[in-house]
Amino acid sequence: MKRRALLAGLAAAGLVATLSGCTLANAITPPVESQLYPTTADATGPDATIAIPSWVPDDASMIRIKENSQTGEAIMQFGDPAPEPIGTPCDASQADSTPALDDTWWPQSLDTSALTCQDGWHISFMYGSQYFAWKP
Repeated sequence: MKRRALLAGLAAAGLVATLSGCTLANAITPPVESQLYPTTADATGPDATIAIPSWVPDDASMIRIKENSQTGEAIMQFGDPAPEPIGTPCDASQADSTPALDDTWWPQSLDTSALTCQDGWHISFMYGSQYFAWKP
């Protein structure tokens, strides 16, 4: 009788482990993907694995993007040889937003004095012709 209870308990534990496997796998290896696209055409081509926002300029280059596919949080950097304003000033409730993700190419501090927002993204223009954007 004890043996049956033990076997039933082990089977139940195995089922629980199987059902929570995705959660455990996400804790060990979060669903975060990174991509580097040389041009906007590469980022929108058939081999692109992370979609870039439609507001990224056609002449953008060296587009780095990192995204958590589960939460939608993302960070992105790109260069633009002919920089133009993107987005509109963020409202006060969004001005203090900070990115949830980080990477070695992401700056340690951002100039948020001229922060703009577009389609849920926060955009900071800095370092010559570089844009840094994040989606909380």
